[in-house]
Amino acid sequence: MLVRRKASVLGCPYLMFMVQYGNHVHQIALPMPKEDGMGREPVQTSLSYFPHPWESDRLSISSAALVKATKLARYEGLSIVFAHSHPGGLTAFSEQDDREEEKLVPFFQARVPNRLHGTLVLTEESIAGRIYSSQRYEVDDVIVVGQRIRLHSHDVSNLDPIYDRQVRAFGPAIQQSLDALTIGIVGLGGTGSACAEQLARLGIGRLLLFDHDRLDGTNLNRVYGANSDDVGRNKAVLAAARLAAAGLGGTYEAVPASILEQGTARRLRECDVIFGCTDKELPRSILCQVALKYHIPVLDMGVLIDSQDGVIEGIFGRVTTLTAGDACLFCRGRITPERLRIEALSDEDRQQQIRQGYAPELETPAPAVIAFTSLTASHAVSELLHRLTGFMGANRVASEVVLLIDRNRIGANRSRPDENCFCSVASEWGRGDQSPFLDLVWADG
Repeated sequence: MLVRRKASVLGCPYLMFMVQYGNHVHQIALPMPKEDGMGREPVQTSLSYFPHPWESDRLSISSAALVKATKLARYEGLSIVFAHSHPGGLTAFSEQDDREEEKLVPFFQARVPNRLHGTLVLTEESIAGRIYSSQRYEVDDVIVVGQRIRLHSHDVSNLDPIYDRQVRAFGPAIQQSLDALTIGIVGLGGTGSACAEQLARLGIGRLLLFDHDRLDGTNLNRVYGANSDDVGRNKAVLAAARLAAAGLGGTYEAVPASILEQGTARRLRECDVIFGCTDKELPRSILCQVALKYHIPVLDMGVLIDSQDGVIEGIFGRVTTLTAGDACLFCRGRITPERLRIEALSDEDRQQQIRQGYAPELETPAPAVIAFTSLTASHAVSELLHRLTGFMGANRVASEVVLLIDRNRIGANRSRPDENCFCSVASEWGRGDQSPFLDLVWADG
């Protein structure tokens, strides 16, 4: 089971842990401390898991039990998080915990200086955490990412009455989880604008809306809330303004830039979940890397209408959930090296290769119908709700839903990574920040 934790510390929304219960704790992402306090950029570090084995250490922890961990952390420049449980107890730090941390944390800081360290308390129901730099900070939210997504928030807000009918369906705890989530949407066209509309009305607390493209007249048939006066305006800016005007209480931020730019792609780390609503394969390849290296679930979707001379041959929708341990879009054949190569060409080089017959025409508009883009978007939002609530059944493990729309059929499947694909390398899961970012070459450095 993978755990990602996020806290707001001195205005920094990026603090998180990523933990795998088992022999190793994969990654912990923390803000880098500066001389004047906590920085605003997340920094990724690794941590190995060392259970302290002595019965006598149950209530009081000896430094001998931690020597191996501190040696490794100092040698590799890692942070240390000490975790213990309160079986059947309160999800809070006890007075005994406070006394032990007064000894434990200075020991970590002396043995492994210039790093952030932390502590965790785990119960059957929730998790509480602290981070130490020059002072102590409380972890606000805990996100558990696996086949299900569970969010434990220690900042419980009052529920807005506008969500009453929804609370009657899923209960107040789920509504509070929705309010605590930050969700990114990449692409605000037919599927993306439909997702944005539904997620905002579900009560998602914060939406980051990524799109560098401007509204075209041919988009008006399927982009929610757009009108003819909006043609030429940025799609993300339009979506953010429309959602803010609805008075739903969330925060909606437009990011009018491409995630092919490194600075923009780095902002994806702020998200708890990402909806991939782009029809291009280069940005999809970046989302695959983000899902893998940051344990941020990505719900990627697409719609294909096979129409020949106005006659429908087939209509297909797809929602693929990208998480570490499941097949990525490369494994599934949703992304091809040839298409990536062509998309990466400059406009001039691409047109030259098209003229020479070395590349297919990529810019021919594909058929698009609002009924089918909206249907696919709704299935993606339903997938998020299932992963939060389990309403589709506790034993459901599908990572892809395929809609055979013209046949009125729905299929679901789950595939393991291809052993020759990068996503099958477990040591890459949760790697987080590295140089180059996401192990990719960026045009903007």
